[in-house]
Amino acid sequence: MGEAYRNLKKQIERASVLNARLGAGCLGDPQLRGLLLELGRLAERTDSLMVSCGVWAVCGKCAESTGSCCFPEMGESFGAIQLFANLLLGAELPPHYDFPASCYFVSEKGCRLKYRHSFCLNYFCPDLINILGEQTVLDIQRRVGEQMRAGWDLELALTRYVSSHSIPEHL
Repeated sequence: MGEAYRNLKKQIERASVLNARLGAGCLGDPQLRGLLLELGRLAERTDSLMVSCGVWAVCGKCAESTGSCCFPEMGESFGAIQLFANLLLGAELPPHYDFPASCYFVSEKGCRLKYRHSFCLNYFCPDLINILGEQTVLDIQRRVGEQMRAGWDLELALTRYVSSHSIPEHL
């Protein structure tokens, strides 16, 4: 594994430290708790739609067999704050790749994360569009927009919270 993988492992370690040191405080902060609840609600709504439409089943099979569009660089691009948000939302960060040709966070059941990048939520390959139909893809993308806005609001608030608690960057 290369430099990007080593950096991802550092980001996971930092997110775990942030969770251990600040997680309870974040969950107790009314503003952060509200943002977490909103993002969690929207993520569940999107995930439920993706499951019922068959997105996760199709993408999971593809990830297992070919690596899919859940490519390694996607997982390697997550920062500590994004991973910290996932821990606060109840996601578990895996100790290793399940599928080395895929994103670090992909499992046979789909993505382990609750707060994902825009690409992860908005990209539909031509095969998936053919299976789902354009209208279903548009319906999913409408819901995704709300979720992305909630994620951005949470990420900004978490960044401010972490900064206000003087947690060194090297942790």
